Amino acid sequence: MSETSIWSGEILSLGEGPLTHHLRGSLIWVDINQARLYERAWDENVTRVTALEVLPSAAGIVDDATVLLATEADMRTLNLDTGVQETLIAFPHDDGMRANDGRVHPSGAFWIGTMAKDGRGHPGAIYRLFEGELSLMIEDVVTPNSICFAADGTFAYYTDTPTMRIMKVPTDPKTGEISGKARVFVKVEGVPGGPDGSVTDSEGNLWNARWGGSSIDVYSPAGERIHAYKVPVRQPTCPSFVGPDLNRIVTTSASVGLSDPDPFHDGATIELHVPAKGRLEPIVKL
Repeated sequence: MSETSIWSGEILSLGEGPLTHHLRGSLIWVDINQARLYERAWDENVTRVTALEVLPSAAGIVDDATVLLATEADMRTLNLDTGVQETLIAFPHDDGMRANDGRVHPSGAFWIGTMAKDGRGHPGAIYRLFEGELSLMIEDVVTPNSICFAADGTFAYYTDTPTMRIMKVPTDPKTGEISGKARVFVKVEGVPGGPDGSVTDSEGNLWNARWGGSSIDVYSPAGERIHAYKVPVRQPTCPSFVGPDLNRIVTTSASVGLSDPDPFHDGATIELHVPAKGRLEPIVKL
């Protein structure tokens, strides 16, 4: 197993959506099932918890006090200092659906996937929020995950986890809109678990959390798996680079569905002590 440590000992049901907020020097993440948002500064050992009235899933940076937050019902802004929220636009789905994985494209467009709350219902979709308009990008996605982008905005990555394939699709660098046909980037084969959340690093490698596989897998820009870092959680959900130099990497995890979760690890946020170099998350263009 790779050398690891517990970065945050908060044990979550479904930890997700880690966002490195470089304007605040902190990491933000959520527990989807418990409707809570967490924030911890890189240079502190204190985690702030914000209780929400809706299920959150992913966030993007607006300014030094504000994030764009995807929830089960809508896209809204949240002031991290005051707690004030403002709904921007509702999702065109019913109460049985929720948001899941999402990230900001280099253009400032926010990509967000939706899925059934029970994971077995009506397929969801991947949407794009850009300059106040929500547009449908990809239909019939059961469990959207792994949304991340090339640094120059020319490609997006995503997965529908049950397919065991991470896809790569051309995008417009200025708008984040799909501009070509998707192709298979990686087939996850011969290993336990399936692809969950991802992030790209400064060299264009894709770091993917393998849910059910206790692993953070690293793929080169050509789609070759170059590392498989074992972690002490069975359900890692999404990695994120942290620290002022973005040279540390953590992953959120989940304890939901486990009959015998490790009480100290499953659901915690774990730091991997491996060579890493991330890049800044773009600012959302509302």
